[in-house]
Amino acid sequence: RELSGGKPVGIKLCVGQPQEIAAMVHAMLDTGVTPDFITVDGAEGGTGAAPSEFQDSVGMPLAEGLRLVDGMLAGAGLRS
Repeated sequence: RELSGGKPVGIKLCVGQPQEIAAMVHAMLDTGVTPDFITVDGAEGGTGAAPSEFQDSVGMPLAEGLRLVDGMLAGAGLRS
């Protein structure tokens, strides 16, 4: 917040592997640094600029990824 002039700072991600989200949550707990918001995108939301193989086979569907991120953050006490 200090570097952004008080503007909210967040992360946008598409879940690839559950262990990547677990590592992010552990890093937040270890450092005490958390974003103001996290936007979860689904694999079905790929950019048209990406190769078709990436659009079709990278990342979790939105509903599954959102449940995973919400559950891990809530389980770690980072989200109520």
